[in-house]
Amino acid sequence: MRLTKPEEESELLAALTRAQAKSPFWRDRFAALGLRPGDFVPGFPFEQLPLLSKSELLADQAEHGPLGRLLAVPPEEIRRIHKTSGTSARPLFIALTQRDIADTYVSATRAFKAAGMGPGDRVAHCLNFNMWSGGVSDYLPIEAVGATGIPFGVGNTSLLLETIRSLGVNAISSTPSYMYTLRDRCRAELGLDPAELGLKRGYFGGEGLLQVPGVRAGIERDFGLVAIDANYGMSEVLSIIAGEDAARDGLVYHAWGIVYAELVDPSGRPLPIEAGATGELVFSSLRREGQPLFRYRTNDLAEILWAETADDGLLRMRYRIIGRSDEMLVLRGVNFFPQALQSVIPAFEPALSRFYRVVRPKDGDCGALEVLFETDLPDGAERDHLAASIAAKVAATFQVRIEVHWLPMGRIPREANKARYLVRSADEI
Repeated sequence: MRLTKPEEESELLAALTRAQAKSPFWRDRFAALGLRPGDFVPGFPFEQLPLLSKSELLADQAEHGPLGRLLAVPPEEIRRIHKTSGTSARPLFIALTQRDIADTYVSATRAFKAAGMGPGDRVAHCLNFNMWSGGVSDYLPIEAVGATGIPFGVGNTSLLLETIRSLGVNAISSTPSYMYTLRDRCRAELGLDPAELGLKRGYFGGEGLLQVPGVRAGIERDFGLVAIDANYGMSEVLSIIAGEDAARDGLVYHAWGIVYAELVDPSGRPLPIEAGATGELVFSSLRREGQPLFRYRTNDLAEILWAETADDGLLRMRYRIIGRSDEMLVLRGVNFFPQALQSVIPAFEPALSRFYRVVRPKDGDCGALEVLFETDLPDGAERDHLAASIAAKVAATFQVRIEVHWLPMGRIPREANKARYLVRSADEI
């Protein structure tokens, strides 16, 4: 086990014991593995437990009702219910007890303070309040760190522009991709350079777009602000697990004492968490009461930049997200993540919009990837030249061949939540 402190092992074993006693899902899962009450004792080979996937949780809720058999508390002890965004699957419902909510705020306030948020910030929080944990559970810690919060939500960019100007908003909390919509609407509706809005800091989360080369610099250039990747999390694990500090050199892990972290290779074998290691992040609950998770796959591929055991014996680390294993495409032996195309688009703006769709190959590994881009150029030589230039740029940058297909400007929905890049067919825009 990657346990660095007897107390941490004790907390994990206690969590396993509670789940075995109180969660029908875990009781049956452990029984199928031959584990009986009393087996979770010091030295238990935790890393030999099977990994848990989101699809298993979705199947549990589909078969056994909205909260499933994973639930480990009486229904009357639930204080809040969220759901996942459902970007790549149907939503998963998340039940939180009062302690679960408190733990969420502990990690979130650590993250926001490290990112520099506090008194003097007037933050428009533009994440979805429609049951998404990025709404209320990420908003309340903004107030807790001493900043002034504007719980704006999503769905009315025109009103947001008016609110920013009328209230003197100087910071925004949103997904990075939403800034493209805000930029375009600011220019089209107000005739203003987005830098004139007066935003000084952007606290971004909900997607890993700031990790794509050039995206952060582009947002900072357009708005004249400092862009901070302040919020990495998973709703079903902990709303905010990590975020950048002032160095803006990778995500700092803030869930110590609340969530137990592992790194695994593609076969699920545990890897040492040390500088230079690369693998999939796997998380386990140390304190979660409502729906405890153990060895839960994130599908997030991470590179560890720095790790150490602190004086309290708990893991501290800094890492960067490379991409998602469930979105990685293999094209003639080259691993490719669709959101990486954001790094080449600035060379072709404004003829090309920031919004596109990548069609998942039906046969897995393929020669050329179908990509749907938006443009307002008419059909003809100029548009053909643009398509050829994009394909050449992508080939030179990623060693990947693409076939460019066109959509009219504005055809792709402008999401205020997580941006979507991968589709199963050209009809699934």
